[in-house]
Amino acid sequence: MSLIPLFPLSMALFPGVTLPLRIFEQRYLRLVTDCMKTDTGFGVALIRSGREVGSTAEVWPLGLYVRIVDWSQGEEGLLHIEVSGESRFRVLETFPEDDGLLMAEVEWLPEEETHPVPESCDGLLAVLNELKEHAGMLALKLPPVETAEALSWQLAQLLPLEDATRVELLASHDPLERLASIAVNLDRWSQE
Repeated sequence: MSLIPLFPLSMALFPGVTLPLRIFEQRYLRLVTDCMKTDTGFGVALIRSGREVGSTAEVWPLGLYVRIVDWSQGEEGLLHIEVSGESRFRVLETFPEDDGLLMAEVEWLPEEETHPVPESCDGLLAVLNELKEHAGMLALKLPPVETAEALSWQLAQLLPLEDATRVELLASHDPLERLASIAVNLDRWSQE
């Protein structure tokens, strides 16, 4: 178990995905400063209730440890950072610090074994490639897909899934099961 700072987000983040964030609240400026000084990361977790700004949000019980891979100072005075998703964790307990920064006691989920992309997933790979062509996806800097894990995580990041489904996918230890679940969701959407 570990104690880490949490950054609640209104969108889920998955391993291997890079996400840009704008930092302006004092508590998160402190978080970023501390992480950069100590070369550590922080946790991100999907908001279950509450908001990203100005309050302490309640988060889903699973999250992702991220590291800052780039940063810049914006003209508008905001700090811009890019984080890359690394390790998954289960949130055991949360509590706010005096400035409102949410801290979490977490349990690390096991790392996955690498699997090649099965031929049966060619359709999912085609869907992902179509999604990557949209201009809004360029900020995520998604690398080429070489494994079933990467395919499942990138699809989970880009598809319009319900929050509960995103959390279930994050909890899954089997990329082939994640891909099967994503395929079921795609089939359901195509019939609606």
